[in-house]
Amino acid sequence: MMAGSAPSLLADVGGTHTRLALSDGVGCYRAVEIVHTGDFDSAEQAIADYLSQATGGERPGRAMLAVAGPVVGNRVRLTNADWDIDGNELARAFGFRSARLVNDFVAVARSLPLLGDDARAPLGDWAPEPRGAMVALGPGTGLGVAGLVPVGDDGWLPVAGEGGHVTLPVMTDAESAVLAVLRRRVDHVSAERVLSGIGLPALDAAIAVVEGEPPRPDRESEVVLAAARDGEARALRAVGMFVDLLATVAGDLALTFGATGGVYLAGGMPHYLGDLFDHGRFRARFEAKGRSSRYVRRIPTAIVTHPQPGLLGLSALVAE
Repeated sequence: MMAGSAPSLLADVGGTHTRLALSDGVGCYRAVEIVHTGDFDSAEQAIADYLSQATGGERPGRAMLAVAGPVVGNRVRLTNADWDIDGNELARAFGFRSARLVNDFVAVARSLPLLGDDARAPLGDWAPEPRGAMVALGPGTGLGVAGLVPVGDDGWLPVAGEGGHVTLPVMTDAESAVLAVLRRRVDHVSAERVLSGIGLPALDAAIAVVEGEPPRPDRESEVVLAAARDGEARALRAVGMFVDLLATVAGDLALTFGATGGVYLAGGMPHYLGDLFDHGRFRARFEAKGRSSRYVRRIPTAIVTHPQPGLLGLSALVAE
């Protein structure tokens, strides 16, 4: 940061948590605060609280927010929280020169070239093309998706979208039977319906119905995961199906973007599953693309282990 220049405010706004920080340049952020999104009625309230308590009196010159939802006209209605955010209104309210909104996975995607070896855990061999396109896929509270494509000699262009809401793809008879049960609940079974925090209980309950049990309330995720760790066959099938379906979606995105720079899993679910997340199983299903399997086999995959990829990416976006 140049002497005397103001830092920028970064905010990574999710359905569950909001992360706030100040940035002085690409890859640089500090004064990180993580709050529960539901504890505040609005983004303005959360930002005001942060600026009054965590910044030591520093006043940011501009703001960059990553938000969990589609951004239209610098505005968003959060997908998984009751917040409406208008970047232009934020700028006026706090005196920022500008306040820009981007989809949260645009920020995650922009972080990918900045990740070091200690910030990712490869799933299989790791040999990405240095300037290959990349994909960030985030199974967590929701299912975030964004691409990152090279521009010029050293630039990067994030590609936003709502890829988490594509129709869930299935490949086996067992998955088709489960999908049929899920369709009785909702008219559109999107990838996010299954490959997110609510997905594991939904899979567990649907498998029970397929296997002849009457419909019943879903078990909580923690209960399903504990049962799987105890060796319960149905819970293990639910976890295995989750991994398989996630790998299929990841492979579809790898083909869509030609992601020779890597497909990165950046949401919380792989960490949540822990040792039940079978890396070999994931890669086998990821590569199961028929005539395109040889191509996909060259595309590396990894779990993002950086604690704040959204803030890291925002630090690059606001600097640009």
